[in-house]
Amino acid sequence: MSMITVFGMIHFSPLEGDPHFSNKDLVLERAKADLEVLLLGGVDGIIFENNFDNPKFAFLPAKQSAHFEELVRTLVPSLSVPWGVSPLWNDYPLGFRLCQELGGVLVRVPVFVDSVETVYGTFEAEPERVMQVRKDLGAEQVQVIADVQVKHARMLHPRLLSESVKEAVIKGADGVIITGSWTGDPPTVAMVQEARDAEPQTKIYIGSGMTPENIQSFLPFIDACIVGSAFKEQSVQKQDGPNIVGEDVRYDLDRVKRFMEAVRTN
Repeated sequence: MSMITVFGMIHFSPLEGDPHFSNKDLVLERAKADLEVLLLGGVDGIIFENNFDNPKFAFLPAKQSAHFEELVRTLVPSLSVPWGVSPLWNDYPLGFRLCQELGGVLVRVPVFVDSVETVYGTFEAEPERVMQVRKDLGAEQVQVIADVQVKHARMLHPRLLSESVKEAVIKGADGVIITGSWTGDPPTVAMVQEARDAEPQTKIYIGSGMTPENIQSFLPFIDACIVGSAFKEQSVQKQDGPNIVGEDVRYDLDRVKRFMEAVRTN
């Protein structure tokens, strides 16, 4: 059984410009604390994301974008592992630029080939534009990791998961992300196997719901997973919203280590 890559999420607290923003020192302090735990716990990579901004926009407003960039520029020099960004909801131009300038390896693109409706509005799939922006910025070495049938959204044009996976690869994605319906909610093994069968040579990521208890079932079909909720000190499923816990909850080193041990145990 091949060893997979585990990316730990840095979920930024609400950024400057967001209605729930507190202060920059606190946002940075929390990000540094989580980053330290993830690295001590042995994750293979890091993804920076403005998870707690609410509402979210297709492209980050100016203040939030500047704060996102400031945080990444501050945190990246301390990294010894590969990293990428996920500027929500779909700010791939910011993502490509930061990765190009600072050495990031991937940009997560939640809406790539599947147009969706969300609580934040409708997001139209524009894969050709994504790839053109990457080219225009001279960032062809930065991987596009595309969600297919992304969580927290309703498909405007429902279809088989395998069809979305195939189109994402045809349109240029370097990898695809399979998720459950919500943060902390895993996909089924059958979904991940469907994606693998559709594109045997493409990198398959799981983007939600992985735990030490279920990861072994998915390992034969995936190349990587993206983990946040399972690392947090509290991870009780809430039924009234997409996030498992609030921005004040930090990562727990024992939880990170336990997950990594489960991944490495063949």
